[in-house]
Amino acid sequence: MKILLGILLFFWTDIISGQESIQLPLLKKQLDSMALIDKKTGQDVRYGKIEDRDSLRAIVRETYIRNTAFAKQIFQEYGYPNYDKVGKESEKNFWLCVQHSDHDISFQQDVLKEMKKEVKRKKATASNFASLTDRVNINLGKPQVYGTQVTYDESRTAVPEPIIRPKQVNKRRKSIGLEPLEDYLAFATEAHRKMNPVE
Repeated sequence: MKILLGILLFFWTDIISGQESIQLPLLKKQLDSMALIDKKTGQDVRYGKIEDRDSLRAIVRETYIRNTAFAKQIFQEYGYPNYDKVGKESEKNFWLCVQHSDHDISFQQDVLKEMKKEVKRKKATASNFASLTDRVNINLGKPQVYGTQVTYDESRTAVPEPIIRPKQVNKRRKSIGLEPLEDYLAFATEAHRKMNPVE
């Protein structure tokens, strides 16, 4: 019985400590809901009927704009929602909404500055910082740093947007925890072709 109570106490303590490590549980729920809607509208476009895609894309744009407004309020009130504030998954969900805020580049830039500090403290996801860095650069008409942003050619093959000093890109990618660019492009190509089969 003592052993059983000890095991239960261990797991209960672990659960309590896990709950206490998240400072803003209500904010976590809000971010999770925002990301869920973001992902759902994107999936509707990818898997919906071709004749419905224009209207579905309009819904996606509306979702991005609405989520950006919420994300800006969150950022102004709480700063960057790092691991301590909302946990790892919800931190990623905040990043996702910012990543899709291309209509508000200044907001993306503001978040990027704070995210950089959190990555250095190991309180935010480094690979997502790389993606947002590239996204901002592309939106500003500059070459990307890590090669995370791609387009697709006529053969539906992933092609990276322009990269600064491309011969050194894999070194930069490795430094932030990303796979080699060649592997990333192969994965992106395969995923794109599965979602967009030849008719």
